[in-house]
Amino acid sequence: MFERFLVGPHLEFGGVKLEEIVDTVGTPVYILDAAVIRARCQAFRKAAPDAHLAYASKANSTLAVLDIVRQEGFDVDAASMGEMEAALRAGFKGPQITLHGNAKNDAELDSAAKLPVRRVVIDNAEEIDRLALFSEAIKKKTSVLVRVAPGVDPKTHMAISTGQEDTKFGFSLTSGAALEAVKAIKKHKSLKFCGLHFHIGSQLMNSMDHVAAVKRVASFAEEMGKIEDLVVGGGLGVRYTPEDEPQAIQHFVDSIMHAAEIGFKGKPPKIGFEPGRAIVGEAGTTIYRVMVRKQVGRKTYLTVDGGLADNPRPQLYEAQYMAFNATRPSEDHFKEFKLVGHHCETDTLIESAMLPKATEVGDLIAVPSTGAYGAAMASNYNRYPRPATVVVENRKAFIAVHRETIDQMFVNERLR
Repeated sequence: MFERFLVGPHLEFGGVKLEEIVDTVGTPVYILDAAVIRARCQAFRKAAPDAHLAYASKANSTLAVLDIVRQEGFDVDAASMGEMEAALRAGFKGPQITLHGNAKNDAELDSAAKLPVRRVVIDNAEEIDRLALFSEAIKKKTSVLVRVAPGVDPKTHMAISTGQEDTKFGFSLTSGAALEAVKAIKKHKSLKFCGLHFHIGSQLMNSMDHVAAVKRVASFAEEMGKIEDLVVGGGLGVRYTPEDEPQAIQHFVDSIMHAAEIGFKGKPPKIGFEPGRAIVGEAGTTIYRVMVRKQVGRKTYLTVDGGLADNPRPQLYEAQYMAFNATRPSEDHFKEFKLVGHHCETDTLIESAMLPKATEVGDLIAVPSTGAYGAAMASNYNRYPRPATVVVENRKAFIAVHRETIDQMFVNERLR
């Protein structure tokens, strides 16, 4: 998976030598290849030219990333006030934003009504009356979708499964809660019911569960009469390891569109896709520096200058990654190391990282496919500043996010 970065004896990202990036911003650092992001956006557009495409900004809401997907003609999904503000700062207009979230506060609903956003995805009964009041107050009609739980349990980690019956997200189809939500919305003159939404989970290798969900939702939709939109969420996985084989975007989209054609008897509503990880995941690589090499029994540990605070996914749900030695990319990667972080936790990044036998303190280690949910989930655990993000494109590097400083971590704190 790392051969594409090797140019002669050097590693390059977007035509920029790795040494130049590290010398400028240090480590750890997130590197994002804009060309990969653009290519993934274009692949979705080619596969679904008539669909509504919105980037799920929860995957990575860095302003530079949002700007790229906006340039590629995508709308954007936001799950909070902060993500809505990020979208606006990146150049999106209100009608290009969809507001998600399973527990939206009053400020978020009020802002969504005033912008107005393209759609508000209703996730619970309490949101209906509250959003209606905010819309009535400004004499506007807010367009909404009802998020449903289609009762499909995807084959992925329980922490990123969202479409099964037992979930905090949306309204159950089988219990009748979804139908009651639609009826409640239609009673409000300030709300416009536009259709249905579902999201069944993340890091899915094929569209099988999406197809099953479309069939169930299409059957339910017959009770609604004609609907404008059916949004099928995102969920398509990426390659974290060589063993991962996600379905091609074209095949993923085709099978879902075909299922909608059949389910809605040849007259489906406008289909919406919300890819996030599938757009930005493989565009990102995190670079660390080895700080410690330690032999513990038969295992050789490598401690790097990052870990839990810049990528919590391995601890949250056993996310798997591969790594390669960016200092010795041409050497055989045949020795097994346990790659760990420098935090006060047992923060294992990779249980069995295959690297050159000569890997030593000071070497740079690259972990590919970290463009999604690395920077978005980063924290200041152990008071470590969050890393810089560098975007590379056309042989130029741009510091999209400067490394956080120690002083910046304390800006909002007071002793008394």
